[in-house]
This record gives sequence, C-alpha cells and structure tokens, in this order.
Amino acid sequence: MALTEYRKKYDTKTFFKKRFMRTVIPFVFWSLFYLLRPVWMEGTPFPKAEDFRNALFNNGATGIFWFFYTLFAIYLCIPVFSLIAKKENFRIVEYICLLSFLATAVYPVITRFCFPVYGEIVPPFVTGNMGYVFWGWLIYHENYSRRKRMYIYIAGIAGALLLFFGTWYLSAKMGGTDDFLMGYSSLACYPMSVAVMLFGKHVRWERFYKIIPSSVVPKIASAGLGIYVVHMFWISVSERVTVLTIHPMYFTVIMPFVIYAVSFATVLVLQRIPLVKKIIP
Repeated sequence: MALTEYRKKYDTKTFFKKRFMRTVIPFVFWSLFYLLRPVWMEGTPFPKAEDFRNALFNNGATGIFWFFYTLFAIYLCIPVFSLIAKKENFRIVEYICLLSFLATAVYPVITRFCFPVYGEIVPPFVTGNMGYVFWGWLIYHENYSRRKRMYIYIAGIAGALLLFFGTWYLSAKMGGTDDFLMGYSSLACYPMSVAVMLFGKHVRWERFYKIIPSSVVPKIASAGLGIYVVHMFWISVSERVTVLTIHPMYFTVIMPFVIYAVSFATVLVLQRIPLVKKIIP
C-alpha cells in the first residue's frame, strides 16, 4: 500500500508515530554514530556541542543522510496529499506528475540553455522530490497500455544516454565535472526513475524466484533503508584494508557487491536483537 493511502489502515496520529519509530529514532542514533566514529576509529578529538547540533539539524554527520531530511519533509506533506491521491482523482494526480516533471526537470534546462524564466512561475507544491511520491502512487494504480509503457521505457533509456553522454559533453566543455544532469530530478534522471518504477511493477518476478527464493526477496526489500544507514561504516572499514584499495577496479566493480552483502548481513543480525532492532529503519 502506498504511504498516501495510510488512511485506509490508521489515523494521522498513528501514521506519524509509525514514521517516527521507523525513521527518526534510527536517524538520531546513526547520525550520532557517524559523528563519533572518527573518535574511536581514527583518534580524532571529541566533537563539540555545535557538532552534535549540526549532526542532527544540518546533515553534519555523513553526507548521505540528506535522504532523511527529504524523507521527513515528505512525511509532513503526506496527510495533505493523501486527500488528493485517490482513484477518483487519477487524472489530477497525472496532472501533478506532469507539473512536477516540467518544474523540476524541464524548467532548469530552459533557464540554463535557452532563456531565463522567472522562478516564481514554478508551482511550489511540485518542487523537490514530492513528485516522486505521486509518481509512485500513479504507477501503483496505473493500467497503461503496452504502447504507453514502451514510451516510458524509451524515455528512460534516453535519460540514461543523456546522463552519460550529456555529462561527458558538458564536463569536457567546462573543463571539470558538470553535475547538472546528475540531480535526482534532472531531465536525465527523472525519466529513468519513472521507467525503473514502472518496470519494477510489470516485470515477471516469478522468473527471478527460480534463482532467488521468493522468501528472500521480502527480506532484501525490508532491509533497504537499513543497508543505506550502515553501508558507509563498512566502506570506511574497507578503506583501511590495503588489499582492497590497491586497484580502483576493486572499489568500482567488486566492492559495491561486497559492501551490499556485508551490510545486508549486518542488518539481518541487528534485526534479531530485541532492543537493537529499533535503530534499524
């Protein structure tokens, strides 16, 4: 069930309580963990009071935790948008998704490469990552024809090509890395993300169950956010092992799979410990 349909199961108070237990408590713990990690692993000075404040309120613990702040902002909007995301409003949700694409993906391209457009014309409620929430709901409920799905897949492939070749061209022209097309809501990444979500819905998963037991898939899915919070620790550990840093090929090709497997195992172990499992999102 999509988050925007939480009202089918419980009230708003329960929704926020569940989100708090699921994300806020783990966020606080792991933010403090990563803030203090250099103290006991590298012997750095103990953080000041300002460092603790920044770790919790200004993403000062580890850069990848930007995701939590985005998640918290979305959670605060869900009670309002849950009143819109209903089957009788399917066309309205499609309209919101279109506005989101135009505002976050197309608008920046026009202002950079074509002509300036005053920013206040962008509808504020479709900026940021909120559009992906509606896209998730839309894809969950869609019944698009095969032709329409193919159009979206083609757009996703085009986005991938634009990301790689467009970034290469812009970077070569600038003389450094140009990350304009790397943003999660960029003209390159937006159609890729939508295509992946659509593919995830329509792919015949039973084929994969011949390789991976169906009982394992839910465990992997439920461990996703937990893997996200612990994998940076294992990356820092791997960087201290000389044999793993001797050649870049290890980190670019082999290590991602190793880190994922170790992080997944860590999450499974921590989830089995009664009190500790509360810090695993």
